[in-house]
Amino acid sequence: MKSQNLTLSVIILTHRNDSRFIKSLKSAQPATEILILDFDSQNDWQKLKKEFHFKVINRKGPINNFAQERNLALKEAKQNWVFFLDSDEEILSESWDEIAESISSEEIDGYFIQRNDIFYNKILRFGETGGVKFLRLIRRNKAKYLRPVHESARVNGETEQTMIQILHHSHQNITEFIRDIVRYANLEAEYQNDDKLNPRSLGIKTIAYPKAKFLYNYLFKLGFLDGWRGLIYATIMSLHSIMVRVFSYENR
Repeated sequence: MKSQNLTLSVIILTHRNDSRFIKSLKSAQPATEILILDFDSQNDWQKLKKEFHFKVINRKGPINNFAQERNLALKEAKQNWVFFLDSDEEILSESWDEIAESISSEEIDGYFIQRNDIFYNKILRFGETGGVKFLRLIRRNKAKYLRPVHESARVNGETEQTMIQILHHSHQNITEFIRDIVRYANLEAEYQNDDKLNPRSLGIKTIAYPKAKFLYNYLFKLGFLDGWRGLIYATIMSLHSIMVRVFSYENR
């Protein structure tokens, strides 16, 4: 890796203080600015500053509106280019040279990067998470985040695909996986605001959507090629679909 002290802001929103966050922070070090929004993570920041460079902004957790927090971070960042990195993700070291080349462009305002999900120590090649791309490297004054959950960036300008890659150490075990989807399903239900649907329509969605979600992940997106990991992932994601509708009904 040739790119060091790159004129770039890496932004990390974190509520965790485990080894995944350390990997994330370590992988961001080539950037000149690392901005951490801390949501009650209980990290020992003084100890970490002996090894890494970063700036911390204290926020009150838990995160209930991800787009709002990311837009706040965009205002706080000092560099023209921003790379959003989750606290359970790490930038591959071999990607930094392409990052440096990408942000030298005057025509492009945003870049899609590839995220590889790791589940039980193996990359998921298929299913909805297999090789998925996100708009994460963006020109700060051209971007805005939308949606309080499962948020996405909107760039007012040209975007381009890259070979930049990050690893996503998403769920350490099934218990954590289910706990996370319960929380995200609750937020998604609040956002979707299905209170205008009558109980019959909501009931039909509750039955149909989870089945469609499983078939999409496991068959259409070839999740079965990931073996038992693909089966578990497809099953739990269909459970997420059920929970969104159940919580929507409860919120009526």
